[in-house]
Amino acid sequence: MQVVIDSLCAAIPGHEFSPACLQVLHQGRFANAVVYLYQDAQYCLVIKDFSSRHWLVRKTIGRLSVNQEYKTISQLKHIDGITPDCYRLSDCSIAYQHIAGQTLSHFAKNGDKLEPAFFYQLENTIKAMHDNGRVHLDLRNMGNILVDENGNPALIDFQSSIQWRRFPQWLQKFMRYADITGAYKAWDRYGTTPLPAHKKRFLTRYNKTRKLWVFKGYPIHRMQVRLQGLAANVMALDIVRNLMDKF
Repeated sequence: MQVVIDSLCAAIPGHEFSPACLQVLHQGRFANAVVYLYQDAQYCLVIKDFSSRHWLVRKTIGRLSVNQEYKTISQLKHIDGITPDCYRLSDCSIAYQHIAGQTLSHFAKNGDKLEPAFFYQLENTIKAMHDNGRVHLDLRNMGNILVDENGNPALIDFQSSIQWRRFPQWLQKFMRYADITGAYKAWDRYGTTPLPAHKKRFLTRYNKTRKLWVFKGYPIHRMQVRLQGLAANVMALDIVRNLMDKF
């Protein structure tokens, strides 16, 4: 934990960060970041840190994930519903302002529903993200959409986010539609009113097209999965584990 505190002090000079204010939210598996929450009178930060992982994970998955998330948040932080502050602590760790609230999947566990205004606002946030050149690519996962303390939508977890304009037009549309149908899927499941008919038709058409998608995952996400698989296979070798123990 002291490594995290030292990184915070270096990234945000002039503030005294205390280890007593740092807690582990998720330990994660060997190829995932340790996720911390730092909270004192001035800062409330989520920290994703790969520094305790083996060098193979740090140098591949860790760098890739941190780089993607930092670039994306830095580019989008002016948009309502996206965390406004982001700090790169190292090549394999990042911190950003915590958004208080619940994931949409957790919010709905008790049968709670949301008004149409929530989903229209969510659409506007997604469109603003697209207008700034980025796609999220994992918004069909209801754990990446938050209901904040004011009842407004927020987006989290940008590790798979990429710039969409570099791709062919048909793929640009497919990726943007993946994001917007995440909002439609959420409305269909958790709205107080039915999903409007034209949005329902769009969602249905997209779902049918998505089933025909011959590539599993998206470029960045697919690379992460492959790297995780490679890391898992390599780390499973006794000789590699013995070598790692010496580092």
